[in-house]
Amino acid sequence: MKTTRWRHSTRWSAGVLAGILFAAALAGCGGSAVTGNGTTAVTVKIGGGGAEAAPAAASSRATPRPLGAAIPLTVAKIRFTVSGAGMDNIVQTFRRSGATMTVTLQVPSGPGRTILVEALDEGDVSRFRGVSVIDTSGVALAVTVTMSVDPSNPALRTWTAFADTVSTSANLNRVTQGDGIVLAAGTSGEIFSSADGIGWTSRTPGNISGTISALTFGDNTFLAMTSGFVGTFYPGYWNNHFFAATSDNVAGWTLRGSVGTAGSPLADIAFGAGLFVAIGDNNAFYSPDDGATWYPGTISGVSRLSSVAYGNGRFVATDSASDNVAVSVDGIHWTTAAIGLASPETPRRTGFGGGLFLLTTSSGDVYTSTDGVAWLRRARFADLAGLDTSVARVAYGAEAFLIITASPAQVYFSVDSGDTWVALDPFGTGGGYHLDDILYWNGAYIGVGGDYVYPAFGHVFRSGDL
Repeated sequence: MKTTRWRHSTRWSAGVLAGILFAAALAGCGGSAVTGNGTTAVTVKIGGGGAEAAPAAASSRATPRPLGAAIPLTVAKIRFTVSGAGMDNIVQTFRRSGATMTVTLQVPSGPGRTILVEALDEGDVSRFRGVSVIDTSGVALAVTVTMSVDPSNPALRTWTAFADTVSTSANLNRVTQGDGIVLAAGTSGEIFSSADGIGWTSRTPGNISGTISALTFGDNTFLAMTSGFVGTFYPGYWNNHFFAATSDNVAGWTLRGSVGTAGSPLADIAFGAGLFVAIGDNNAFYSPDDGATWYPGTISGVSRLSSVAYGNGRFVATDSASDNVAVSVDGIHWTTAAIGLASPETPRRTGFGGGLFLLTTSSGDVYTSTDGVAWLRRARFADLAGLDTSVARVAYGAEAFLIITASPAQVYFSVDSGDTWVALDPFGTGGGYHLDDILYWNGAYIGVGGDYVYPAFGHVFRSGDL
């Protein structure tokens, strides 16, 4: 008799940590194992391999590392709903019993069985959910279900501004993470750091005087970019400076390198393929030594690069003056690809997550691509109430894409790769705040921005514990 075991794992999309849902079953003689009474026994283990409250160490937004594997502390129960043609729905609920749980479900045999998994809090509100459709014929099988943060999660609508530990007259406009640390930065060279997203420490160096317009992490290095205009009259030119700090010394910022005489300020930076890449105007530059030395890449056919992201082994940069994106697998040699937009809309921002690049346009459309070459149009976030297409950032975290509009501060939220969107108003109507950037960190979303009170102050915002 031959016994075969399958084990598949997947991340929780949110919570204090990420988790794993996998199913294991036994195959009998000759590779088939049939349970009695027309059902298939599926043993499901949830969680495994992580401390319940330990903070996760992660890299930059563009290249997230897998998080820990424990059931979040906000979860009190796990509810399974099995449905399909020719059967009555089966609902089973299990109390959370620790960082890991193992349960056995009897799934009626038949095609197209849907297993809905919901992680509930004590009030039976779904905080995370996942769906898998399987065929059950009595033969042992494995199931992988990816858990995504549920849009009904109340933590998405409960945000805190850290006015006590983050006090600055500068506007905070960029946030990134790496090696267990999250950084917030902005005008006047202001920088704050946190190891948990709750307690913040000023790391503002005296040698950065300009606005930090881009911030990322890679190769154990945080890299911040500033741009300054040189000259009195147009055309003049711009110098772009890069300041670096290692993750074990986020208070020690030094000027690493510069890109001078650019016709416009560089707009964004990203890390991937062992390189930092900076883009802007019709230029793309790369640095193989953590920002110390910069070389021009080979690029043409673009005129106003506005954002760049790295994923699936390539860089993708948007050209906000055309229908094109620029694509590079090495950060050095670039080609252009047409998105297929409806004139006169143009690309705005792009981000990467869940195996997809997601791009927004000037009219509120959304497109996704796995390679930056072939693009698929998704649902319009612009069809939601409170429309604002002035996108400040596209981010990904907790298995969800987020589109951030700065003024008013809106978060458009999708857990299905942009096919549907939910509009979140984190501060309520007339909240008086704006958002400029966001990421997922240590069980919550962290946003940066400011207020409209004169004199204005910068703020770090945190959602509730997901």
